[in-house]
Amino acid sequence: MTDVSKRAEAVVEAIRRALTEKGIDTTVGPDTAVDGSLGLDSLDWAAIVVELESELGVDPFVDGIERELKTIQDLIEVYNAA
Repeated sequence: MTDVSKRAEAVVEAIRRALTEKGIDTTVGPDTAVDGSLGLDSLDWAAIVVELESELGVDPFVDGIERELKTIQDLIEVYNAA
């Protein structure tokens, strides 16, 4: 498995864990929107980012980002570019 694949899997799994912890049973994939319709709030997203920073050893948000994140794929791409 490549580093890119590992990061993509880590992002999706972190989101799945957060959803499971909130009792939300839904399927997520690269095209899933990362807005309020998913059922996660800003604190949930912050926890996901902290978890990914610990797991992947990188915080792509430390200097801010210049793009809007609309889907899980967008989030994966931010981690792949870091």
